[in-house]
Amino acid sequence: MEPEHSVDIDVDIDWPVAEERVLRFGYFGRGVSLMFCRVSRCLTDGRVFLSASGEDIVSIQTKDTTGLRMLQNDGVEVVLLISNEDPVTQSMAEKLKKVMGCEVMDVGDDPLRDVQLVVEKKRLDWKDVAYMGNDRADAACLNLAGLSGVPADAPRDAADAAKYTCHQAAGTGAVREFAEHVLLQKEKAKTQMKQDRIDRKNF
Repeated sequence: MEPEHSVDIDVDIDWPVAEERVLRFGYFGRGVSLMFCRVSRCLTDGRVFLSASGEDIVSIQTKDTTGLRMLQNDGVEVVLLISNEDPVTQSMAEKLKKVMGCEVMDVGDDPLRDVQLVVEKKRLDWKDVAYMGNDRADAACLNLAGLSGVPADAPRDAADAAKYTCHQAAGTGAVREFAEHVLLQKEKAKTQMKQDRIDRKNF
């Protein structure tokens, strides 16, 4: 384990130091290493355009895809979630895999059931997971994840369950904003861990 990801409990005074850090920055363990993100109404704005040829068209902001790549470059695995009842996002699955270079996963009415299997398979704790959703069905996952976020236009049920509400709406930069939030919290935790180790050495 890397030094910045560890906590040395040698004497009684180390306990309140560790507790204070967890209260301020959350428990990150190995750090957030897995991010689930809904495609519909997070990566897209939920609108579907009908072309003259009869094709369904949706748009995705390049700044949102850039945000996901920022996470990938920081070692965070990104999994995009699409509903198995949404034919529009289903038709985008292969394109998203190619463009983003990440897994695209079908989820049912209860995303937790499907997502939990992935978390367990990767032997992660929910505190090592970030989750972005925009639906009542996402509430359980938003509650469990170490870091969770919703776009500015999320319904109340989802917003109440999330730990972070973006200033940007779905499909207009919310994913990029949440990605930056995840990276910022990871950096804060690492910095605080290093400072705590310095403080203990000087005690």
